[in-house]
Amino acid sequence: MYETTPPATAGTDSLFSRHLFDLSRNDLHRRLVPALAETGLATFDGIPDRAAFAGLARELVALYPHPDGDPDGLTLLHAREAEGNPGTGRRGFTDSELLPHTERSCTPTPPRLLMLMCLTPADHGGRTLLTDGRAVAEDLAHTEPETWRVLSSPRTAYFGGSTGHAGTIFEPTGTDQWTIRLRLDELVRFAPRAIPHLAILRKVIDRHVTSLRLDSGQGFVLDNTRWLHGRHAFQGPRVMLRALGEPRPSLPLDRGFRVHLPDLELTTRNE
Repeated sequence: MYETTPPATAGTDSLFSRHLFDLSRNDLHRRLVPALAETGLATFDGIPDRAAFAGLARELVALYPHPDGDPDGLTLLHAREAEGNPGTGRRGFTDSELLPHTERSCTPTPPRLLMLMCLTPADHGGRTLLTDGRAVAEDLAHTEPETWRVLSSPRTAYFGGSTGHAGTIFEPTGTDQWTIRLRLDELVRFAPRAIPHLAILRKVIDRHVTSLRLDSGQGFVLDNTRWLHGRHAFQGPRVMLRALGEPRPSLPLDRGFRVHLPDLELTTRNE
């Protein structure tokens, strides 16, 4: 039996301790679709093994090919001793901290959905960090309007190497929706006008972070155009399974999220 629960308040583990719902085939979409449509995030528990997670992933998403993926479309995430220097975006395969980021941010169109499931929890550390991009956007727009204006301006960030993507952190979709795209490692370069605002952005992200300790069989599915994810550094054999992809037609999800902006000329749509 699969289970899910709506997101909880920041800093708690109550995502897995209340309002658990049966996600058997007859109940999966009735429970999961509303949670994803409303919040962009749904958590689950009770996944017995890799095969069950792969089946759930294939039911929800058209799997996205990843350079490190396995034949079943999943990526096994664990600390690889052979990784050595964790540069060039490879920190996911180490035991080091992962800063909040959008998965595959260097591609023109990052996958819409990300699913993560714990096979083996860490001995120490390794808590998953989730941040709602909608909450960050609205916080900035109301409390730091100049930062919002700059970070939603075109071509203020370049994600990736020679074949990366030039864009911005907050981008309008053209349908009164917004998306967030972010990474804070060596694979991003910011325009000079954006750099002074990054410290403000980090503080706002920290205000809206949710910290989770995932145990075996627990995980989540999130809207990768809305939620940022990361983790604390860890010790021990922390092993996760990841799936990426586009939502199936049975998941009628809008791309991005709505932002309630104050009555100010803060956006750059007409520039």
